[in-house]
Amino acid sequence: MGLFDRFKKRFKKSSEDEISADEDSAEAKQASEEGAQMRQDIAKKREAPITPPQIEESDNEWDDDDDIVPDPFAATPTDRKQKKKAQRAASVEEANKPEPPKETQPKADPMQSTTGRKLIPTGPVKLEVDFGDSATKTGGRVITASSKLDSMLEELEEELLTSDMAQGAAEEVISTLKANLIGTRLSGTKKLDVVLEEALRHTLLKLLQSGYWDFDKTVETLLEESRPVVIMIVGVNGTGKTTTTAKIAHRLSSGGKSVVLAAADTFRAGAIDQLATHAERIGVRCIRSQRGGDAAAVSRDAVESAKSKGEDIVIIDTAGRMQNKTNLMEELRKVHRVTQPHLVLFVADALAGNDAVTQAVEFQRMLSFDGAVLCKLDTDAKGGAALSIAHATGRPIVLAGVGQGYDDLLDFDPKWLVNTVLE
Repeated sequence: MGLFDRFKKRFKKSSEDEISADEDSAEAKQASEEGAQMRQDIAKKREAPITPPQIEESDNEWDDDDDIVPDPFAATPTDRKQKKKAQRAASVEEANKPEPPKETQPKADPMQSTTGRKLIPTGPVKLEVDFGDSATKTGGRVITASSKLDSMLEELEEELLTSDMAQGAAEEVISTLKANLIGTRLSGTKKLDVVLEEALRHTLLKLLQSGYWDFDKTVETLLEESRPVVIMIVGVNGTGKTTTTAKIAHRLSSGGKSVVLAAADTFRAGAIDQLATHAERIGVRCIRSQRGGDAAAVSRDAVESAKSKGEDIVIIDTAGRMQNKTNLMEELRKVHRVTQPHLVLFVADALAGNDAVTQAVEFQRMLSFDGAVLCKLDTDAKGGAALSIAHATGRPIVLAGVGQGYDDLLDFDPKWLVNTVLE
């Protein structure tokens, strides 16, 4: 049973009068004003400047939070709704605290890479709601703010959360949907549950397409400017970076590009051998060193070698590392400084659910990336991770891994994922 199948069963208990008013009524006028104000508030929030992340340094690269034991006597919510209310209350309390002045910076251009290169867009760049032919300028009834509407949207949010969508992403989608619903005049040609489904589908699609850029066209454009184009593959342990590196190499090589692989995962001898084996099968060169070598030096050697031979692409396969290992992340930033990659791709595991979102957000704090590759989408992953990564990082999913073969790397299809989540 899909998300909306579950939602519609509960929706049938509501009546038209509980959530809408006649077009000429005082309630309708008030709803129009409330909706306009809510949309204005959301727009201001999105335009607010970003505070640069503060990175805590650690003297011990193996430090983590595993030894932090929660207070067994502290009150904890027992169900999802109670937990959500507690989190919202904490957010309100935090928002009301006076904040010291902070250095701010303008939002980064979503169509530029982390090193200032141009990304070639393929879709819209903002979250919005479209009611299609269900909205009308005259006639119909106006959606009003009500406890019934709030209850319906909360249930819809719960359904999104069960699809592995992160709370922050689900809340923004629902608040955007609510702000656009209130004050909207609906023709009545479609039932409100159908209108909601169509609007939510459109909203989720816009979320996935925000900042979305075309991998192949971007690489082609970069090649017109300089050679070699350097692509850096990053991510946490066990997400499939080396296999993804090989798939991207095969994709580009099959398109007539000369490709060089850099085995910058020098922590594991097995990773070096694995990438070298992939390179031999694909028919591309692989620059490698002994286990324990300098990852930045290997990466630099690969770039210099490709430059001297006039080759097109260098793909750097970096070592997997947990995002909270500050010293290990510093090594990754060194590779980035030395090679100045044209593109940085974060490899995420669709099966990791909200863990993948947390990893992406924390990773981005330490080393910004331009887009994500979501692996294992051929499994029974619920899809919410992709929605949440795009929302939380402001960077899109650009490629999708759907199997173990070299050809099993596809352009990410936002429409397919939205259908997977909703149906």
